[in-house]
Amino acid sequence: MSKKFNYGVYGVGRIGRVHAAIVQEQGQRIVAIGDDVQAAVEVAQQELDAGSAPTFNDPAEMARTMAGEIDAMIIASHTKDHARHALPFVRAKIPIYLEKPLTDDLREAFEFVEAIGRDPHQIQIGLQRRYDPALLHTKELLKAGLIGDIREIRCILRDQFPPPPTYSSRGLIIDMGIHVADEAIFFLDEFPNEVWASVHHTKAYTSPIDEGGDTAFVTFTTPSNVLGRLDLSRTHSSGYNNETYIIGTTGTLHTGRFAGYPGPIHVELWQHDGTKHPESKTFEMTYLQGDYPEFLPRFDIAYRQAHQQFRDDIDSGAAFAVTQNEVLDAQVFVEAAHRSAQQNGARYRLQRFDDLPAYKTACIVNGLLND
Repeated sequence: MSKKFNYGVYGVGRIGRVHAAIVQEQGQRIVAIGDDVQAAVEVAQQELDAGSAPTFNDPAEMARTMAGEIDAMIIASHTKDHARHALPFVRAKIPIYLEKPLTDDLREAFEFVEAIGRDPHQIQIGLQRRYDPALLHTKELLKAGLIGDIREIRCILRDQFPPPPTYSSRGLIIDMGIHVADEAIFFLDEFPNEVWASVHHTKAYTSPIDEGGDTAFVTFTTPSNVLGRLDLSRTHSSGYNNETYIIGTTGTLHTGRFAGYPGPIHVELWQHDGTKHPESKTFEMTYLQGDYPEFLPRFDIAYRQAHQQFRDDIDSGAAFAVTQNEVLDAQVFVEAAHRSAQQNGARYRLQRFDDLPAYKTACIVNGLLND
């Protein structure tokens, strides 16, 4: 029987409470709760039935006070605070499940990685798509070469509703796009070499948060001449929509075509003769009761698998699958797209290096770290 983990949670808004509830349902304990906003702490205490857990309004104080009592941390505060809130727990050598991204500022993201290093045993990033059964099956079909060489990829993410008033976002592409940016890198095993983008305001959309627009299109190319696009919006009136098209030289993969919400998640592999390959599969969403974030039915299983893998990797000493290194790549990608959209679709060149100083220098040269 695997041991029970004692978790601390810092940042207990909407997604923080989702993470905390999942690990509780998996048999783990919440032993400390924190947030910069005391009202959020009080709501979490009640919803998580964790009234006896110590509470904090400062992450450094939580790290000092709870050292030796916390086996793992969940940090799901506002994007702009992620790096600042995570650092005390890194220094205390407590493994962290950190909501994406590292921060909303690319320069600060590089500074954070410079401070903690590239070690993949410190932080698992909450890019849950890498644990999603449908997307993992898609990855297996790609690795098997069943569509030949990839010509084109299109990753789609459409919310039905605007974000809540408490949401913190530097822009639609920065905050929403990071999921599908990472998804594209994950599927292609390749980093973009050129990016351009646009952001738009569509009809009859109102939001408590100014994200520069409600719909965005990001186009990119890769060194092997793959053409890619990320489609983002907050306006899919029929329900949450996440799907991916991958067109190859001998076939096409279509994962997650909209089929009602909640509903089935189809992974359809279409062959060169127009017939469906027998390795096509259908997965189901989770059918939830009560109030829940709109994305949760689609990715509930992925979140659960991500948390289970996080604990398994801590127990075994294995490297985490998605870390500060992978999310830094996705942040560079969306930073370029965000800046392009602000400059009427100007094209940005991208280069990636394993050597962090060289990577940072390339971002400076390519205009991604200037103020």
